[in-house]
Amino acid sequence: MEEKIKQCPEFPFFGASYPDAICCDGYLWDLDSYDNEVGGLTIGGDVPCPFCKTDEFIEYDPFGLLYVGNDKEKTREWYFSYIDKLRERYG
Repeated sequence: MEEKIKQCPEFPFFGASYPDAICCDGYLWDLDSYDNEVGGLTIGGDVPCPFCKTDEFIEYDPFGLLYVGNDKEKTREWYFSYIDKLRERYG
């Protein structure tokens, strides 16, 4: 029997109150940026996925927590809590 590969969940990230981010090859893309002429998503690809590239996501620090003076360990704890809540709600 073939084992199914678990997909990362879609979740709000690009400013929407609904799931607007999708993981493609380990990076987040904005589902609202689909362009018929281009034939794909046009915004994203630079933020690592918090589910399959957790350490890279935390290092990327998309919410700028290290920039405002939080120490590295507290920042990691906050991001792990954030990711756990996303998993709980979106899969």
